[in-house]
Amino acid sequence: MFRIGICDDECIICSEIESIILNYGKSISGKIEVDIFYSGEELYKYLKIGNSLDMVFLDIELNKLNGIELGKRIREEIKNESIQIVYIFSKENYAMELFEVRPLNFLIKPVDDIKVIKMIDKAMELLNKLDVYFKYKQGHNFSRKEIKDIIYFESDNRQVKMITTTDEIIFYSNLSEIHSQLELHKFFFTHKSYLVNYYHVAEFYYDKLIMTNSHVLPISQSKRAEVRKLQLKHEGDDI
Repeated sequence: MFRIGICDDECIICSEIESIILNYGKSISGKIEVDIFYSGEELYKYLKIGNSLDMVFLDIELNKLNGIELGKRIREEIKNESIQIVYIFSKENYAMELFEVRPLNFLIKPVDDIKVIKMIDKAMELLNKLDVYFKYKQGHNFSRKEIKDIIYFESDNRQVKMITTTDEIIFYSNLSEIHSQLELHKFFFTHKSYLVNYYHVAEFYYDKLIMTNSHVLPISQSKRAEVRKLQLKHEGDDI
């Protein structure tokens, strides 16, 4: 169970983030539970009496007990260092004030669903609660594989070979369908026949990748600029 709180005095923002979280929760095996708080005082009391959350999307500009002061109380008074705080605000001028709260990240209104999902994944990863599976079909049987263990996919006509940290699995599908499921988990094309897990790239080169299992995968000429752009984007996300 991964517990997420949303604390914002704007009902529409709470509803929007809750919808993103619940829709994302349908695609992963671990259950996500969402609690909504419409004031800082409400969330403070909830945590103060011993309730716990793994992550909270916290509006900075709350009335009375604002997000900055609440974050300080969570860290200093309640002594909770594990809860992953993502601050929500409409303008970017709070960086220094937030430094001592040690937030996971920041979210600017209007919220972006892809960024929300990335932050949930990051929080789960930090708390060792990330348990996300890729689901596929072999014959009449449905199977699943932990996404973190998939190194890359290779296509050959209608067959796809999934190379993992432990084995190689062949099933019928196509890389475009797989990519639509896994794009948010940093899978990208290096070639029309290869779909790669960014986290398993050991080395980037102009025309090839070295994977964590030492396999060398080509980067087609038509994909080189796109791969370079994705590399720079993802490196920026990981800072």
